[in-house]
Amino acid sequence: MSLSSRPRIAILSAFQPCEADPNFPKPDGHYAVWLSSLFHAFEQQEEYEIHWVTLNKAVTSVQLIEAKGQFVHVLPRGSRTLGQLTLYLRERWAIARELKRIKPDLVHAWGTEDCYATCGADFKGRRLLSTQGLLTSYIQRGEMPRFAHRQSKYERKALRAYSDITTESPWARDRTREIAPEACIHHFEYAVNPIFFDQSRSLSEYPSALYGGTDSPLKNIDTLIQAFSDRRLSHVTLYLAGVHEHDHPDLPANIICLGRLDRSAMAKQLSSAWCLVHASLADCAPNIVNEARVMGLPVALSTECGSKQHVEEGKSGFILSPHDTEGFIQAVLAMTQDQQTSLSMGAWGQEACRQALSAETMHRSLCKMYADILSRPVTP
Repeated sequence: MSLSSRPRIAILSAFQPCEADPNFPKPDGHYAVWLSSLFHAFEQQEEYEIHWVTLNKAVTSVQLIEAKGQFVHVLPRGSRTLGQLTLYLRERWAIARELKRIKPDLVHAWGTEDCYATCGADFKGRRLLSTQGLLTSYIQRGEMPRFAHRQSKYERKALRAYSDITTESPWARDRTREIAPEACIHHFEYAVNPIFFDQSRSLSEYPSALYGGTDSPLKNIDTLIQAFSDRRLSHVTLYLAGVHEHDHPDLPANIICLGRLDRSAMAKQLSSAWCLVHASLADCAPNIVNEARVMGLPVALSTECGSKQHVEEGKSGFILSPHDTEGFIQAVLAMTQDQQTSLSMGAWGQEACRQALSAETMHRSLCKMYADILSRPVTP
């Protein structure tokens, strides 16, 4: 490991080691892709010595990877459920031991859905927490699994342990403040994968809309299904990415389930869609909304979604109550009047979205935050 004089930052997160070493398996399904963007962006900086600390089931002992001028510490991972039921003692001990080796000047924990926020709170020194989802708020607004209910207790305790917390949206900021009113909350948005910056729009011949996510109760796709089952939208096809047909066997002909899509397929699906729709009951900053705005799609989303800062009412989309079926019908009709309307609405404010959601902006904002926190005296 390096013994440089640069300030050392230890990032505790669900970072995927395959980004640093292709011999590690790629994860199935959803993962925090913005961490990958940040990893590549950090290659260009020389101000800080960056150490990623992550838990992974692919290893049985600690492995250290050096790549792109950074260090990735991969620690063995056991059962998440068992960890949760045992206060994450094994994970906390392992990460604390690794932090003693690193001797960081600042610990940056990422996400409250796992043990990383709890492990970061154990560190006696400067620390920063970045939220992803907020389970406490999700549980208040929709049905969630037992794991989330148990994890929310860790979340609340962890949030109150940090003086500095970042959130991606005003919605997430307000929810965080409800739990941790004394914390200094910073607005900090996560980068969109570069593939969505590079993909241009090529609209389908006939009007179509896209939803991207899951069919968990919190995502509230029932409102979208009701809207597109209305005869007024019978000419518009709704594609449900991340939703499987066998779970919804009786949908009308204009609603099509696509199942799980990888990012390349999702980008192509977005490029042909005339608009994006998202009616979630609670969402800190849905990736799909940010990806759509970067690509230049108009969006209809609910008032309970983060990312509303990237949608201007009536200009680049519409912001509606989650259960406002009629509102979603009218919004889709407006966004799919014709191809030119879809293109012009999607282009409204697109450049500002691309700047705000780039890896360069994310990296610059984070380094500025690090400098600010490191300039302060260490508090207990």
